[in-house]
Amino acid sequence: MIKAAIRSRGGHVVFGYLVAVLIGLLMTGIRWRRADRRALDDFMAANPGIIIVFWHERLFAMPFLWPSRRPLCALQSTHADGRMMAACIRRFGVGTIWGSSSRAALSGLRGMLRALEDGSSVAITPDGPRGPARVAARGAVALAQLSGRPILPLSWSASGCWRAGGWDRMMIPKPFSRGRLLMGAPIHVPPAMRGGGRDRQAHDELERYRRLVETSLTELGARADSLCATPRPAPDPPAEEATSPAAETVRHAADANRLPR
Repeated sequence: MIKAAIRSRGGHVVFGYLVAVLIGLLMTGIRWRRADRRALDDFMAANPGIIIVFWHERLFAMPFLWPSRRPLCALQSTHADGRMMAACIRRFGVGTIWGSSSRAALSGLRGMLRALEDGSSVAITPDGPRGPARVAARGAVALAQLSGRPILPLSWSASGCWRAGGWDRMMIPKPFSRGRLLMGAPIHVPPAMRGGGRDRQAHDELERYRRLVETSLTELGARADSLCATPRPAPDPPAEEATSPAAETVRHAADANRLPR
């Protein structure tokens, strides 16, 4: 019934607004501390248009925690859930780039590159939209190769959290808890190498930075949880590298060392 309502004409707008109100009510009742706030402001001032990454399990609070004076866009699918999420994050000043589905992946890539060129930052969950949880795909690294923009890992935690069901076990902070937002060290990815039989070397370079993003986010999340004394979920079994249609499109574009036109 709820899914049918979301798919109805205007339903995604209503439900998106209600979710935004819920997030706002929960967030304002939490005592947030933004570590490295001055460092984040200085980095953003020096680097307009960056690629921010965080695990999908930390998605809930990010629209609220991101500084509204800094333009930010997020990739969304054109399905009902994506339209509802777009309506929700719009309430927090976050724009939408359409194109996370397989048929619109190239459009999404062009949109992210345009947003970065215009000075807006782009948000990516490297393990989304389907997981496995906390296993990074290569999309953010390949986008950094193509755009020349740095990757900035972010994570948050709270002293009290609910865990939703689903593959990512999304974290939802409890009212009146203590929250922390942390910034990791920026990751600068060099441009893709050209020709000369260097395909294997370029592939290894992409993989090295993918693992760096994954390690950085995992360690940052563990640090945030430790500071807030948040229980950690049980470790996941080993999984193959996460992929998605959009990430694969960005990856192939980077491997070919060209921008889609």
